[in-house]
Amino acid sequence: MELEIPAGERAKVRKHDRLQARLENPLITDSGGRRLVATVMVDEVTATAEPTAHMLTVIGRSPARDIIDSTWTDAFWPTNGVPMTFAEAVKEICAKFDIRCNWFPEDQPDPTSAIGFFAWQNESPWAKLQAEAGSQGFLLTSNEAGGMYIWQPSGTARSEGFRITEGKNVKSIEWRQNGAEQFRKYVVTGHFAEAIVFDDTCNTNRILTIDLADTIDPADTGIYEEKLRRRAETEMHRRRENRTTVAVSGWGLSDAQLLELGDTAQREVFWSPNFLIPVRMPSLNLSQNLLIAEVEHEADARSMRTSITLVNREAYL
Repeated sequence: MELEIPAGERAKVRKHDRLQARLENPLITDSGGRRLVATVMVDEVTATAEPTAHMLTVIGRSPARDIIDSTWTDAFWPTNGVPMTFAEAVKEICAKFDIRCNWFPEDQPDPTSAIGFFAWQNESPWAKLQAEAGSQGFLLTSNEAGGMYIWQPSGTARSEGFRITEGKNVKSIEWRQNGAEQFRKYVVTGHFAEAIVFDDTCNTNRILTIDLADTIDPADTGIYEEKLRRRAETEMHRRRENRTTVAVSGWGLSDAQLLELGDTAQREVFWSPNFLIPVRMPSLNLSQNLLIAEVEHEADARSMRTSITLVNREAYL
């Protein structure tokens, strides 16, 4: 989060402070009408002076930054022959930083699989956690409260009424096809197996190799090879990078939609990643459900807008 505030507020914010962004709207029936949007820890505070104004720029990241930035050595071994699940491993690492981790939906049992031996050497475990999340078909993200979520790519469209329709709520559209990080051959190696997939849409000779030897339990060879292949296919789909970025007004549901929704408790009211939503854009010949991969909220004294990046759901499966 990047925030500009008057210079007179300087005494109220310091580096490493925890800040929350909330949106106040009386039509939001929960949270006292002040729904939480983001929680960050302040990384940087910069004061600037111009002839007409003195301002402070505050930049912060999710509390999960502590895990991403920290480097240390550790390993998770099976206890009495029973390996940790992926969720248990994430929770143990999060606990080290007083960060709460939940799988989503929270009312279901642990949906993740065993990870077997899992180790890192004088490095951040974040990349390995992301690799295992991808291998098991999960997303590992921070949430609005500064905790962590483990959840699967959304398989059904949202029920609150989120949709993008050209000519109605779309302010601008940018379509991008990027092959800069695309490879012809994807190789994922493990202890006793290897998975290889080819991208027929990429006419280069580039090869990407990913080593998962220290993160997957090879006890069940069939499941093991399936995990390796799933990771290779996921990497291939993600790097195809066919993305559509759309700008819309507001940060979420309109006031009319909030009125129609009524009780907002336990309902989503803001645009958020991992929403599968109907998209209708005749100018791009798009008429399908797409997955939201990125969301950027912007606001100034006069207006609010959201930049939404859409991808095919297969990019995260």
